[in-house]
Amino acid sequence: MTPTRTCAAGLLLLVGAAAAAAPIGGPHTDPQGRTAVLVGQTRDGIRDYVLGSRQPLPWGLTMYVAPTLDSGGFTLADGRRSETAAWYAEGFGPQDLGFITGTKELQGSAIAVGFWMGHPLEVDLATGSRDGARLWDNVRRMIADLKATGRPVLLRIGYEAEGPWNGYRPSAYKAVWSKMRAEIRAQKADNIATVWQLAALCPAQDAWKAGVTPGRLIAAKPYEDKEGGTVQNVDAANPGAVLDAWYPGDDADWTAISVFEPQDCHNGYRTLQGVVDYLKAKGKPILVAEAAARGYDYDVASGRYAYRQVGKPAREGLPPEQVWREWYQPFLAFVRANSDAIRAVALISDDWQRYTHWQCRVDAQGVKVAGCNEGNWGNTRLDVNPRLRELWRAQLSFDGRFLAERPGRTNPP
Repeated sequence: MTPTRTCAAGLLLLVGAAAAAAPIGGPHTDPQGRTAVLVGQTRDGIRDYVLGSRQPLPWGLTMYVAPTLDSGGFTLADGRRSETAAWYAEGFGPQDLGFITGTKELQGSAIAVGFWMGHPLEVDLATGSRDGARLWDNVRRMIADLKATGRPVLLRIGYEAEGPWNGYRPSAYKAVWSKMRAEIRAQKADNIATVWQLAALCPAQDAWKAGVTPGRLIAAKPYEDKEGGTVQNVDAANPGAVLDAWYPGDDADWTAISVFEPQDCHNGYRTLQGVVDYLKAKGKPILVAEAAARGYDYDVASGRYAYRQVGKPAREGLPPEQVWREWYQPFLAFVRANSDAIRAVALISDDWQRYTHWQCRVDAQGVKVAGCNEGNWGNTRLDVNPRLRELWRAQLSFDGRFLAERPGRTNPP
């Protein structure tokens, strides 16, 4: 079944069913009830979108940092500013707080910061083991740096909490949340709102060979007292039975999900709707913290796309209108159908193939040829194709900061 049909089927009960309830409020939500737009996630992607293609500055920009401070623009122990580590910039894409705060064309934007603390870093931060004391000093300075920006900050602590690739131990994970929230309060960093993010992933294959059912939600099944762990399916009808293990409670101001390949869920967006309904019950605004049309490569010469993904037959020569119909239209319909709760959405506008960790080549049958550490992410730049850029711009408010209540008329039929 094509992504278009899968996603459309999952949206039959959603389109036109936007909640009549008042929008869920919280720190940094728009008082007029609009859905804020953020773009990222690398220095290159932000530069291309705002400075290169001269798209209007979105409400917010996104970036990432770890307690090791391998990203640029943060205060080190000796008072110097950190620079993006070469391995990080080449492998994952450059991250630089100083670029965001120091570039005049980016003044006034909010900042969404993904704070990664994959195992065993979360244990070190929680207990002070190994290098935990030094790492915690880094965290304290990071919070001070984010406070000093004076901008609205959405701090995604330990994002994609249940993701098996992070390996978060729930007890240590929640302990770090408590420590960071206490530190934010101690520093009176009132511009920082905390975000608890889920991956909400339905894998197309059981890559872990753990006996999980593909096409169904999954989560880590960690061992608390020893190394390792496994993976488990999550009941979409009762996701809290598993996901609440990582929930930090009142320490979180927002909740969040990722959206990449919803067509891999056995019933498309209906599965994600179950996760959103679970998060709505928390009574906090929801951020779509990471979203991208994963798997679509772009050919500049032809102006067309190809959908290439590990384990799936390739589809070549796709016009931008088809990519829009397959991924962007269902995604935006899903966001608008939940506009009472989804108060902000972050799109990853990046050419992932620029960075060695994300590079991937598959053959016509989806068999790996080279790379593909985490599948194929493709080129998800919103500005790289003129027609796709036009379609995207029509979805935005005049100033480009919010989703428009009534999109423009450039949508393909």
